[in-house]
Amino acid sequence: MSTAITPEELYQTYREKVSRYISSHVQNAHDREDILQQVFLNVIASLDDYDPARSAPGTWIYTITRNAVTDYYRKRDRDSVLTDLDEAAAVSTQEDDRLLTQEMLETLADALEQLSERERRIVIFRFYHGLSAQETALRVGVSYANVRYLQYNALKKMRRYLDMAEQQ
Repeated sequence: MSTAITPEELYQTYREKVSRYISSHVQNAHDREDILQQVFLNVIASLDDYDPARSAPGTWIYTITRNAVTDYYRKRDRDSVLTDLDEAAAVSTQEDDRLLTQEMLETLADALEQLSERERRIVIFRFYHGLSAQETALRVGVSYANVRYLQYNALKKMRRYLDMAEQQ
């Protein structure tokens, strides 16, 4: 690694964002803490391989976090539908990663942080995992109609935030 970012600085800078991302995907508090620790162990283990010319630190850590959450579900639900959804999401994510710039990914993550926990989970389930509104309703514990309403409001909030960010 050519930059002088220390593991401590990475932890201090990204711990809260990583924790929020994990919390939006994993219900069990003990599992969330285990995944958080695993993410930063993976960050430290691969710090020498990190190339700042390929991605920003936040994008790199986000990828490690996303992979850790995916691994968690693969281990937990090997024979479930989630495995298929994770693979589909991975293909979709690879395509999205090629199309979106690093700055846009960070702006999009910031826009997601502007949402309430419930709205964020709905957006992630619907667009990241590709779940239907009915499947999302079961996961989030709200009605189908409420998922549609919350999704509409969340996308509207994100659009406003992205428009404001674009103007700056």
